[in-house]
Amino acid sequence: MKPNTGQNPRAESTVELPAEYSYASDRHLTPTPATIADFLAFRSRIGASHSVLTHGLCYGSNCSSLVAVLQRLGTSTAKGIGVIDPAATSDQEIMKMHDAGVRGIRVNLYEYGAMHDSKLQEELLRNHAIRLKDFPGWTMAFTQLHPEFWEVLRPTIISDVAGRGVRLVTDHFALLKGRSMLPTEYEDHIERQPGFAAIVSLMRDGFLWVKLSAPYRVSEMSPGYEDLEPLVRALVSANPRRILWGSDWPHTPQMKVRAKEEAMLEVPNLDIDDIAWLKSLKHWLSDQEWDLMMKVNPNELYNW
Repeated sequence: MKPNTGQNPRAESTVELPAEYSYASDRHLTPTPATIADFLAFRSRIGASHSVLTHGLCYGSNCSSLVAVLQRLGTSTAKGIGVIDPAATSDQEIMKMHDAGVRGIRVNLYEYGAMHDSKLQEELLRNHAIRLKDFPGWTMAFTQLHPEFWEVLRPTIISDVAGRGVRLVTDHFALLKGRSMLPTEYEDHIERQPGFAAIVSLMRDGFLWVKLSAPYRVSEMSPGYEDLEPLVRALVSANPRRILWGSDWPHTPQMKVRAKEEAMLEVPNLDIDDIAWLKSLKHWLSDQEWDLMMKVNPNELYNW
């Protein structure tokens, strides 16, 4: 769930979802459940009024829980990002998602064993984009563990994703790292790390939105993540109209490929000081850049 900030959050129903929304049997992770009440409390705490909720991959491509949450919250303050199977999800299912407020999908690389395979990623990007041909304006979220793959994927992104009118979003700083997580040869030159030039180029040309989310995935300097300031400034300067903010709440553990037995074990969510991180980010941006990231860009991207 990735809320976009605003002011004066309205009161919402705290009725919980039915217990039948169980995780997929082939999931890659078993996170601690987070309820609607938990989410509303979080949204109120950070001062958010509008939200874009991202479907958890632990549910596979069954978006019933996401649709139920959006129906409970109402489309005036909540939109959603779902997951589909390009070969199996019907137009009717996608239309039901659309009617509930879903305005995009995410590509589940875990499902297809494509975490470390750029060729397979090209195929998945193409197949998902084709599947959205009848849903103009929808976005596609794509989390890339290998920043060095962005240069390889660039032709596919331009011709087969953007060329079909699909807007591509990547999470978590595109997984570019802050100084505390970089090898020594890049510590003083973050722009030299693999993938940096390709990501900035895609942003400048308007083909990629980068979400400043989950700083704990790219920095070890919690709670303020001071080493991310140069990275934030570089990304925002590349194209302030291609920057979003995301909470990554409820802060699930670090991404990795887990064995089946490990994936079935419930793991606690991380304890993150979201307010401290937001204060850092606000300090690094101008008022205009903050307004673009928090309001203008998400409003345009998700068709509010």
